[in-house]
Amino acid sequence: MSSDPTTLVRDAGAFTAPEALTKQEQLAADLRRLNDMIERDAVEEARRYVEELEQRWPDSPRVRHFAVVLAPPVARSRPDLKPRRRDREWKWLQEHGHEYPGCWLAVHEDRLIAADPDRQIVVARVREELGDEGALFFHQPGKASAP
Repeated sequence: MSSDPTTLVRDAGAFTAPEALTKQEQLAADLRRLNDMIERDAVEEARRYVEELEQRWPDSPRVRHFAVVLAPPVARSRPDLKPRRRDREWKWLQEHGHEYPGCWLAVHEDRLIAADPDRQIVVARVREELGDEGALFFHQPGKASAP
């Protein structure tokens, strides 16, 4: 929406002058416009628009939420971690992964550390067994079998 006071706002199929809308109606209209941009995959346009909305609606939790969600991703390197090849893990997954449909798998070198449909259980088991060393996590497609 433009800051031009003559701009009309489309609300429920009718066009209304912005000054005739309450603040909540204006916010709702702005959020619908933002949602329309997101639905048509106009991400860059939505990012620019949400910056405008942050200025217009600094106290709105929904606007702040969209600002976070639409922010460009940030990648960080961890120089303290030494990368290593995961060939052994991938080989294990190719040979045995199908045995655990619907499960999260944690593989370290050539052995399975944990397998469970609940990712949190697998993460806890890896921390318990490997500490900070870590493992390769993989979700095996399929439906988990009942216990």
